[in-house]
Amino acid sequence: MISRRLLFAGIAGALLSSACSKPEPPKLVPKEAKVTAVGPAGLDLLLRIEATNPNRMTLSAQAVTGKATLDGKWALGTVTVAQPIVLPPNTPTMIDVPMKLPWTDVRTLGALALATGPVPYTVDGTVAVGGEKLSFDLPFKLAGTITREQIAGAALKGMPAIPGFDLRVTP
Repeated sequence: MISRRLLFAGIAGALLSSACSKPEPPKLVPKEAKVTAVGPAGLDLLLRIEATNPNRMTLSAQAVTGKATLDGKWALGTVTVAQPIVLPPNTPTMIDVPMKLPWTDVRTLGALALATGPVPYTVDGTVAVGGEKLSFDLPFKLAGTITREQIAGAALKGMPAIPGFDLRVTP
């Protein structure tokens, strides 16, 4: 009789503790930050981040916030993208986020146009997971490079039109 009570108490305690345990934050694995466009208005990136939810319950990502820094010294604006994505239990889920990061200073583009090689960049950000009662802001960091050709093309697109001067190549 006593052993049944102990067994029941042990099972009930285990169920109660697992039901009341606080969910763990998902694990993020940054995969890639790919430049999709460079223009006079800013930099377009596609961020790829793999999220794995270690809990028994489904969670959801709500938004991704990122800020890029070029060549370790030129900061671009911070952007938040609403990105509702379901994170099922114990399943890796790829989060693809297109971001448009504006130039904070047009002189940055001019300075980059003088670069002799690729320009490295980093994107620091967070993925907001959860809702009102439970939320996690999970940090990530991605890195990549912008080619010299992408920078030069953006600088040319941003130049004002000069009457009588045509940059188009004709056959």
